[in-house]
Amino acid sequence: MDHKAKAKENFFKGEYKDALLNYSLALKDLPDDKEARIGAILADMAQESEEEAVALFEYYEFTKENDKENAEEIIQSIIDSVDFDLEQLSSVLNEGITQKIDSENAIGYGEFKEHIERRGSFKMAFEDIMFSTKVIIHKKDDFIDFLGKLIENGYTEVALSYLESALLVFPNDIKIKKIYEKINRKQ
Repeated sequence: MDHKAKAKENFFKGEYKDALLNYSLALKDLPDDKEARIGAILADMAQESEEEAVALFEYYEFTKENDKENAEEIIQSIIDSVDFDLEQLSSVLNEGITQKIDSENAIGYGEFKEHIERRGSFKMAFEDIMFSTKVIIHKKDDFIDFLGKLIENGYTEVALSYLESALLVFPNDIKIKKIYEKINRKQ
């Protein structure tokens, strides 16, 4: 496994010192590697401001998937310009994510929960959006809540699809693995 892959794995496990070490080793081999530099900054930050650094890291991963050419510049500008106050960071991240959501025909999980309340049931609300709208989830607890509701309402295959994707991003997350194993046992 290369240093960046190991560092990313360390970061997702909450092993920020090891992540910093592996990102540093990657930078030793490739001093101009922007991804390793961003990872090192965030791993260092996570040792003091874990919640903020994790939010930035997840936003960076999201941005890399959707705006590959500008991901490093976007995250670097956030790091440079934001005083890492959680409220300010949330505001910046939510603004950027809301712009992506608007352009991708998607809604945040909070908006989806409001839609559930208006419709009176999860099943009706999910059926309203399942083919036309993505649900963007930022917090692991919300993701687990969403999976539970999918399973409760008979959308086991959909939940399984979400879980398989989540396991690619968070291969060592115990809660996600347990839900995945539970669904597979039922099938």
